[in-house]
Amino acid sequence: MNNKLEYLAKLFQKTGKKKIEHYVLTRLWHQLDNDEVKMVPQQYVARHTEKYALTDVYFPQVGIHIEVNEPPHYDNERRIQADEIRKLEIEKNTGHKVYVIDCRSDLREIHHQINVVIDVIKNRIEEQKKVGNFKPWNPDSEFDPSYWKSKKEIKVSDEISLRTIEDICLLFDADVNKTKRGYQRRGSIEHPRDKEVRIWWPSEKSRSGWINKYDAENGIITETHADSQKKVDHYKHHASRTQIRYVFLKHVDFLGFKNYKFLGIFQNDLDKSGKDIGTIWVKVGDVLNLETLTYHEV
Repeated sequence: MNNKLEYLAKLFQKTGKKKIEHYVLTRLWHQLDNDEVKMVPQQYVARHTEKYALTDVYFPQVGIHIEVNEPPHYDNERRIQADEIRKLEIEKNTGHKVYVIDCRSDLREIHHQINVVIDVIKNRIEEQKKVGNFKPWNPDSEFDPSYWKSKKEIKVSDEISLRTIEDICLLFDADVNKTKRGYQRRGSIEHPRDKEVRIWWPSEKSRSGWINKYDAENGIITETHADSQKKVDHYKHHASRTQIRYVFLKHVDFLGFKNYKFLGIFQNDLDKSGKDIGTIWVKVGDVLNLETLTYHEV
Protein backbone atom coordinates (compact mmCIF):
# COMPACT_ATOMS: atom_id res chain seq x y z
CA MET A 1 0.00 0.00 0.00
CA ASN A 2 1.38 3.45 -0.87
CA ASN A 3 2.10 5.89 1.96
CA LYS A 4 -0.60 8.42 1.04
CA LEU A 5 -3.36 5.85 0.86
CA GLU A 6 -2.31 4.22 4.12
CA TYR A 7 -2.13 7.61 5.86
CA LEU A 8 -5.56 8.75 4.64
CA ALA A 9 -7.19 5.37 5.31
CA LYS A 10 -6.00 5.48 8.93
CA LEU A 11 -6.99 9.13 9.29
CA PHE A 12 -10.59 8.54 8.26
CA GLN A 13 -10.76 5.31 10.21
CA LYS A 14 -9.95 7.31 13.34
CA THR A 15 -12.45 10.08 12.63
CA GLY A 16 -15.16 7.48 11.96
CA LYS A 17 -15.89 7.33 15.69
CA LYS A 18 -17.58 10.76 15.44
CA LYS A 19 -20.17 10.49 12.69
CA ILE A 20 -20.77 14.17 11.99
CA GLU A 21 -17.09 15.12 12.18
CA HIS A 22 -16.27 12.19 9.92
CA TYR A 23 -18.84 13.35 7.35
CA VAL A 24 -17.54 16.93 7.35
CA LEU A 25 -13.88 15.96 7.02
CA THR A 26 -14.42 13.34 4.31
CA ARG A 27 -16.54 15.76 2.29
CA LEU A 28 -13.92 18.48 2.72
CA TRP A 29 -11.14 16.17 1.56
CA HIS A 30 -13.01 14.80 -1.46
CA GLN A 31 -14.29 18.22 -2.53
CA LEU A 32 -10.78 19.64 -2.23
CA ASP A 33 -9.65 16.83 -4.54
CA ASN A 34 -5.93 17.52 -4.29
CA ASP A 35 -3.59 14.81 -3.02
CA GLU A 36 -0.69 17.28 -2.91
CA VAL A 37 -2.26 18.80 0.20
CA LYS A 38 -1.53 17.29 3.59
CA MET A 39 -4.27 17.03 6.21
CA VAL A 40 -3.10 16.45 9.79
CA PRO A 41 -5.59 15.20 12.42
CA GLN A 42 -5.55 16.21 16.08
CA GLN A 43 -2.87 18.86 15.66
CA TYR A 44 -1.22 19.84 18.96
CA VAL A 45 -1.24 23.60 19.60
CA ALA A 46 0.19 25.28 22.70
CA ARG A 47 -2.19 27.76 24.34
CA HIS A 48 -0.97 29.24 27.63
CA THR A 49 0.46 28.08 30.96
CA GLU A 50 -0.06 24.30 30.96
CA LYS A 51 -2.98 24.28 28.53
CA TYR A 52 -2.90 23.06 24.96
CA ALA A 53 -5.42 22.37 22.21
CA LEU A 54 -5.92 19.59 19.69
CA THR A 55 -7.57 20.98 16.58
CA ASP A 56 -9.67 18.56 14.53
CA VAL A 57 -7.56 18.93 11.39
CA TYR A 58 -4.71 21.14 10.24
CA PHE A 59 -3.43 21.93 6.75
CA PRO A 60 0.26 22.76 7.41
CA GLN A 61 1.08 24.01 3.90
CA VAL A 62 -1.45 26.84 4.18
CA GLY A 63 -1.61 27.39 7.96
CA ILE A 64 -5.29 26.55 8.39
CA HIS A 65 -6.95 24.68 11.25
CA ILE A 66 -10.52 23.41 11.13
CA GLU A 67 -12.79 22.73 14.07
CA VAL A 68 -15.99 20.74 13.55
CA ASN A 69 -18.37 21.95 16.24
CA GLU A 70 -21.29 19.61 16.75
CA PRO A 71 -24.47 20.91 18.52
CA PRO A 72 -23.24 20.18 22.09
CA HIS A 73 -20.61 22.92 21.61
CA TYR A 74 -23.49 25.42 21.78
CA ASP A 75 -25.28 24.00 24.82
CA ASN A 76 -24.64 27.08 26.94
CA GLU A 77 -23.03 30.50 26.81
CA ARG A 78 -20.11 29.43 28.97
CA ARG A 79 -19.04 26.73 26.52
CA ILE A 80 -19.53 29.06 23.56
CA GLN A 81 -17.25 31.65 25.17
CA ALA A 82 -14.65 28.99 26.08
CA ASP A 83 -14.54 27.80 22.46
CA GLU A 84 -14.11 31.37 21.24
CA ILE A 85 -11.26 32.05 23.71
CA ARG A 86 -9.60 28.79 22.64
CA LYS A 87 -9.90 29.76 18.96
CA LEU A 88 -8.41 33.23 19.52
CA GLU A 89 -5.50 31.80 21.56
CA ILE A 90 -4.68 29.29 18.82
CA GLU A 91 -4.69 32.03 16.17
CA LYS A 92 -2.56 34.34 18.32
CA ASN A 93 0.02 31.69 19.27
CA THR A 94 0.40 30.14 15.82
CA GLY A 95 -0.38 32.93 13.36
CA HIS A 96 -2.70 30.44 11.67
CA LYS A 97 -6.37 30.84 10.82
CA VAL A 98 -8.99 28.67 12.55
CA TYR A 99 -12.22 27.96 10.67
CA VAL A 100 -15.20 26.60 12.58
CA ILE A 101 -17.82 24.44 10.90
CA ASP A 102 -21.08 25.01 12.81
CA CYS A 103 -22.99 21.75 12.56
CA ARG A 104 -26.23 23.07 14.04
CA SER A 105 -27.18 24.17 10.54
CA ASP A 106 -28.97 22.13 7.89
CA LEU A 107 -26.95 20.08 5.41
CA ARG A 108 -26.96 22.75 2.72
CA GLU A 109 -25.52 25.35 5.08
CA ILE A 110 -22.88 22.91 6.34
CA HIS A 111 -21.87 22.27 2.73
CA HIS A 112 -21.63 26.03 2.17
CA GLN A 113 -19.28 26.42 5.17
CA ILE A 114 -17.11 23.59 3.87
CA ASN A 115 -16.98 25.19 0.42
CA VAL A 116 -15.82 28.49 1.92
CA VAL A 117 -12.87 26.74 3.58
CA ILE A 118 -12.07 24.82 0.40
CA ASP A 119 -11.95 28.07 -1.58
CA VAL A 120 -9.56 29.62 0.96
CA ILE A 121 -7.25 26.59 0.83
CA LYS A 122 -7.25 26.51 -2.98
CA ASN A 123 -6.56 30.25 -3.20
CA ARG A 124 -3.61 30.02 -0.81
CA ILE A 125 -2.16 27.14 -2.77
CA GLU A 126 -2.50 29.08 -6.02
CA GLU A 127 -0.78 32.08 -4.44
CA GLN A 128 2.11 29.88 -3.33
CA LYS A 129 2.40 28.28 -6.76
CA LYS A 130 2.57 31.68 -8.44
CA VAL A 131 5.66 32.61 -6.44
CA GLY A 132 7.10 29.09 -6.58
CA ASN A 133 7.10 28.21 -2.88
CA PHE A 134 4.34 25.59 -2.71
CA LYS A 135 5.63 22.32 -1.24
CA PRO A 136 3.50 19.36 -2.39
CA TRP A 137 2.74 16.70 0.19
CA ASN A 138 5.04 13.79 -0.48
CA PRO A 139 5.19 11.28 2.40
CA ASP A 140 7.78 9.21 0.53
CA SER A 141 10.15 12.20 0.77
CA GLU A 142 9.06 13.18 4.28
CA PHE A 143 10.45 9.97 5.74
CA ASP A 144 13.53 9.80 3.49
CA PRO A 145 16.73 11.06 5.20
CA SER A 146 18.38 11.50 1.78
CA TYR A 147 15.69 14.02 0.86
CA TRP A 148 16.44 16.12 3.96
CA LYS A 149 20.18 15.83 3.39
CA SER A 150 19.68 17.30 -0.06
CA LYS A 151 17.87 20.26 1.55
CA LYS A 152 21.02 20.88 3.68
CA GLU A 153 18.81 22.27 6.43
CA ILE A 154 16.19 20.82 8.75
CA LYS A 155 13.49 22.83 10.50
CA VAL A 156 11.06 21.95 13.26
CA SER A 157 8.36 23.72 11.24
CA ASP A 158 8.80 21.13 8.46
CA GLU A 159 7.34 18.49 10.82
CA ILE A 160 10.21 16.09 10.07
CA SER A 161 9.78 12.49 11.21
CA LEU A 162 12.05 9.56 10.44
CA ARG A 163 11.13 5.90 10.72
CA THR A 164 14.22 4.37 12.35
CA ILE A 165 17.47 5.08 14.21
CA GLU A 166 19.26 3.95 11.04
CA ASP A 167 17.53 6.80 9.17
CA ILE A 168 18.62 9.31 11.82
CA CYS A 169 22.23 8.13 11.53
CA LEU A 170 22.06 8.34 7.74
CA LEU A 171 20.89 11.96 7.97
CA PHE A 172 24.07 12.89 9.86
CA ASP A 173 26.45 10.38 8.22
CA ALA A 174 26.87 8.71 11.61
CA ASP A 175 28.01 5.10 12.00
CA VAL A 176 24.89 3.17 12.99
CA ASN A 177 27.01 0.34 14.38
CA LYS A 178 28.09 2.67 17.19
CA THR A 179 24.47 2.79 18.37
CA LYS A 180 24.54 -0.93 19.15
CA ARG A 181 25.55 -2.31 22.52
CA GLY A 182 25.21 -6.07 22.41
CA TYR A 183 21.51 -6.80 22.03
CA GLN A 184 20.57 -3.33 23.23
CA ARG A 185 20.55 0.08 21.56
CA ARG A 186 22.26 3.18 22.86
CA GLY A 187 20.03 6.15 23.50
CA SER A 188 22.27 8.58 21.60
CA ILE A 189 25.39 8.83 19.47
CA GLU A 190 28.21 11.32 19.12
CA HIS A 191 28.00 13.50 16.03
CA PRO A 192 30.71 12.30 13.59
CA ARG A 193 31.97 15.85 12.96
CA ASP A 194 31.54 17.43 16.38
CA LYS A 195 32.37 15.53 19.57
CA GLU A 196 30.59 18.18 21.63
CA VAL A 197 27.25 17.29 20.03
CA ARG A 198 25.14 14.18 20.56
CA ILE A 199 22.29 12.97 18.38
CA TRP A 200 19.58 11.84 20.79
CA TRP A 201 16.40 9.81 20.28
CA PRO A 202 14.56 9.81 23.63
CA SER A 203 11.29 7.93 23.95
CA GLU A 204 7.96 9.18 25.26
CA LYS A 205 7.74 5.90 27.17
CA SER A 206 10.12 4.72 29.87
CA ARG A 207 12.91 2.67 28.30
CA SER A 208 15.51 0.66 30.22
CA GLY A 209 14.73 2.79 33.26
CA TRP A 210 15.24 6.10 31.47
CA ILE A 211 12.38 8.57 31.84
CA ASN A 212 12.09 11.55 29.49
CA LYS A 213 9.30 14.06 30.00
CA TYR A 214 8.76 16.49 27.14
CA ASP A 215 7.08 19.85 27.77
CA ALA A 216 6.15 20.94 24.24
CA GLU A 217 4.84 24.35 25.24
CA ASN A 218 8.07 25.46 26.91
CA GLY A 219 10.48 23.39 24.80
CA ILE A 220 11.92 21.49 27.76
CA ILE A 221 12.91 17.85 28.23
CA THR A 222 13.50 16.47 31.73
CA GLU A 223 15.84 13.47 31.55
CA THR A 224 16.09 11.19 34.55
CA HIS A 225 16.26 7.54 35.60
CA ALA A 226 14.08 5.29 37.75
CA ASP A 227 17.18 4.13 39.64
CA SER A 228 18.09 6.88 42.13
CA GLN A 229 21.86 6.30 41.89
CA LYS A 230 21.86 6.31 38.08
CA LYS A 231 19.75 9.46 38.24
CA VAL A 232 22.37 11.25 40.37
CA ASP A 233 25.31 9.88 38.37
CA HIS A 234 23.76 11.03 35.11
CA TYR A 235 23.10 14.49 36.50
CA LYS A 236 26.71 14.80 37.71
CA HIS A 237 27.97 13.71 34.28
CA HIS A 238 26.25 16.75 32.72
CA ALA A 239 26.64 19.21 35.60
CA SER A 240 30.09 20.56 34.77
CA ARG A 241 29.48 22.08 31.33
CA THR A 242 26.80 22.84 28.79
CA GLN A 243 26.26 20.40 25.96
CA ILE A 244 24.23 20.30 22.76
CA ARG A 245 21.88 17.60 21.52
CA TYR A 246 19.96 17.19 18.28
CA VAL A 247 16.70 15.62 19.41
CA PHE A 248 14.38 13.18 17.64
CA LEU A 249 11.53 12.10 19.92
CA LYS A 250 10.32 8.54 19.52
CA HIS A 251 6.55 8.56 19.66
CA VAL A 252 3.37 7.04 18.27
CA ASP A 253 1.29 9.63 16.43
CA PHE A 254 -2.50 9.94 16.37
CA LEU A 255 -2.76 7.54 13.44
CA GLY A 256 -0.66 4.88 15.13
CA PHE A 257 2.54 5.42 13.12
CA LYS A 258 5.80 5.00 15.08
CA ASN A 259 8.22 7.80 14.23
CA TYR A 260 11.21 9.79 15.45
CA LYS A 261 10.11 13.41 15.26
CA PHE A 262 12.69 16.21 15.02
CA LEU A 263 12.14 18.49 18.04
CA GLY A 264 15.08 20.84 17.52
CA ILE A 265 18.43 21.63 19.10
CA PHE A 266 18.59 21.38 22.90
CA GLN A 267 21.14 22.47 25.53
CA ASN A 268 21.33 21.33 29.15
CA ASP A 269 20.39 23.99 31.68
CA LEU A 270 22.96 23.87 34.49
CA ASP A 271 20.92 26.07 36.82
CA LYS A 272 17.62 24.23 36.55
CA SER A 273 19.06 20.70 36.58
CA GLY A 274 19.60 18.96 39.91
CA LYS A 275 20.18 15.65 41.69
CA ASP A 276 16.52 15.40 42.64
CA ILE A 277 15.12 16.70 39.34
CA GLY A 278 17.45 15.20 36.77
CA THR A 279 18.97 16.88 33.73
CA ILE A 280 16.93 19.66 32.12
CA TRP A 281 17.33 20.20 28.38
CA VAL A 282 16.03 23.44 26.87
CA LYS A 283 15.38 24.08 23.19
CA VAL A 284 17.85 26.62 21.80
CA GLY A 285 17.25 26.18 18.07
CA ASP A 286 14.54 25.25 15.56
CA VAL A 287 16.66 25.30 12.40
CA LEU A 288 19.86 23.31 11.83
CA ASN A 289 22.27 23.64 8.91
CA LEU A 290 23.47 20.08 8.25
CA GLU A 291 26.70 21.21 6.61
CA THR A 292 27.96 23.96 8.95
CA LEU A 293 26.14 22.62 12.07
CA THR A 294 25.04 26.15 12.87
CA TYR A 295 21.56 26.59 14.31
CA HIS A 296 19.11 29.31 15.20
CA GLU A 297 15.58 29.92 16.36
CA VAL A 298 12.84 30.80 13.90
